[in-house]
Amino acid sequence: MQWCVTRTAIIFLLAAAMAGCGGSSASNNTVVQVTLTPGTISLVAGQVQATAVSAQNSTNTPIPSPATYNTSNPNLVTVSPAGQVCAGVWDSIFVVCNGLDASGNQVSGTATITATAGGVTSSPITVSIHPTVTSINVTTLPTPGSCFSNLQTFQFTATAFHNSTDITSQIGGFSWLTTDGTVVTVDSNGLATARGPGAARVIATVGNVTSVTTTTNFNTCLPQRIILHVTNSLAQSQTLAVGGTDPSAPANQTIQADMIDVNGVPVLGAPVTVLSNNPAVATVSGPTGSVTLTAASPGGAGILAVCSPPSCGNGVGIPVYSNLFSVSVTGTSPATTVYAATTALPNLGTSPALVPIDTSKTPPAAGTPIILPGAPISMQFAPSGIKAFVTTTSGLVSLDAFANTITLLASDPVGKILAVSPDGSKVIVSNVIFNASVPSQRLFIFDQTATQLQTFILPGAVAAAFDHDSFRAYIVADNGNVYVYSPFQTEKTLTLAGTFTDAAPLASGPFTFLANPSGLNVISTCNNAILPNAPTSQIPLLLGEVKNANQIVTASTAGFDVVTATIPDATGGQCPPPTTFADQAINFGLGTLNPRQLIVASNGAHIVGLEAGLPQILVGIPGAGPGAIPFAGGGTEALAGDMTLDGNSLWVGVAGTNTVHHINLANATDDLQLQLNLNGTNAKPDIIAVRPK
Repeated sequence: MQWCVTRTAIIFLLAAAMAGCGGSSASNNTVVQVTLTPGTISLVAGQVQATAVSAQNSTNTPIPSPATYNTSNPNLVTVSPAGQVCAGVWDSIFVVCNGLDASGNQVSGTATITATAGGVTSSPITVSIHPTVTSINVTTLPTPGSCFSNLQTFQFTATAFHNSTDITSQIGGFSWLTTDGTVVTVDSNGLATARGPGAARVIATVGNVTSVTTTTNFNTCLPQRIILHVTNSLAQSQTLAVGGTDPSAPANQTIQADMIDVNGVPVLGAPVTVLSNNPAVATVSGPTGSVTLTAASPGGAGILAVCSPPSCGNGVGIPVYSNLFSVSVTGTSPATTVYAATTALPNLGTSPALVPIDTSKTPPAAGTPIILPGAPISMQFAPSGIKAFVTTTSGLVSLDAFANTITLLASDPVGKILAVSPDGSKVIVSNVIFNASVPSQRLFIFDQTATQLQTFILPGAVAAAFDHDSFRAYIVADNGNVYVYSPFQTEKTLTLAGTFTDAAPLASGPFTFLANPSGLNVISTCNNAILPNAPTSQIPLLLGEVKNANQIVTASTAGFDVVTATIPDATGGQCPPPTTFADQAINFGLGTLNPRQLIVASNGAHIVGLEAGLPQILVGIPGAGPGAIPFAGGGTEALAGDMTLDGNSLWVGVAGTNTVHHINLANATDDLQLQLNLNGTNAKPDIIAVRPK
């Protein structure tokens, strides 16, 4: 009985295996559909065009299958075994395409061709044979100055000519393309669909002939308003805590950008860029139009949405900014690294270096010096805090803030760093401090991503400020010029009166401010227009910005001014947007001051002025009065300084003692003094940089 059961099981398994060898497990090589492309062909007699054949099975999977071709009029159109379409008749070996008829005239007319594979024939495609096209005119264009809202359509038409004869009816149809598919797409019939804001050309083609238009002829509407807010809420600000360490504040939040175009049409999933103006404090990530906001470190940051090239507004070049979404991250800045150096040339036998100070140690202590290729001149961190740039007498250097290693980027940029782009890719350097002869002055812009150095003869550059979206930078000079640099536009020079001393952008983006003897100049970033001065109590010399509020701080010979800009959400798409300014003067009553450096906390917690010849720092708080913190240990004046992101901890190089001091701004005390012996001597620590983290 056991033998019978086993034998039956074996027979069953064999039968099942045999069934599996055919039926449902067999390879599906049966052709059910054949596609021949392109969908239409337009040729001049004697021309040749290739086609492609695709055979699919019942699951739409391409399968190899030889194809044969058929033509409805073999005297007009023939096809080689390889699928080459001849506007005429192929010779016997498919080398020469004869486009003449028996009388020696060029053939013309239409025919259809098909391809057959596996017994299945494709749908026919039309081949049009016509005289040579000498020109094409796009004859139906949008109304000049009009724009189309997202997904609106417009039907373009075109006319083809052979010399002066209209042969449109003979060509079978045009091919259509656009100069920018992010702005507008066009189908094979010339139907254009608006996509992202901007301007582009729509072009009709036949063979190698294209329509000629010298002006932009399709505009997708720019934003009239962009409003950033918490998802499912009208809130335009958020308090966060890193990692949820504060029970009253989340670690992240979802925010979205709503856009209304100039036609008044809402655009969902607006093709705008949402960015943080202080990514060391708060980052954004996720798809366009809706992003996740995440706390990175205590401090302040502004989130903004912007329509500017290359992702939005192409062909127009007018950036449009949202409201400022204000972010405050609670807590105390974590331990970081402070870098100190001296611009003094090293003594013979010693090497110039950056000295890292590790603030995680108790007390903070100097680490191993980082040897530089030349004496340092200036230093500035990229906003992310991942790297810093250092100019030296031997060129521009990049500092890896994780490994504390340096790389020489270029030997030509010797001078002062004026600005680092928000994305950390570009650094602007001016050699004005080394060349008193105006004709020899140079401005260097190094692009680390592209490993490219641009050199400009732009005399007198002393300060610069990038837009927060890196679209452009305003570079101010001591000769009254403002140089406007953009990777997407030609350099432009604005000429004003006076001697500029500093520049700073507004946190939300629509304005850049310039310090000038005439007052606080305002430039509209949408059109580079010079606007009436913003109010200040004194002539501004140095400028700084609060990251999470639309506030610009100025330093003068009397103290500080805090200028607040109020920009309504409903601006009506005006360029520039309607804005009101209010000024708070913070006067120290110490006589004539000589501001050396202005340091503004990212969250506006403190404003610090380093003054030449003054043995203390000056401290102000927006909305509050003045204060001062004297140096401990006999220091005579501040040389250079930098602040942690939370705005409560200041590191400053002090002359007289040539020491580096830590000043606790929260309790107004100078609580630490470090003697570093820079360059092997007691040199002045006049370069200080705090890694933002």
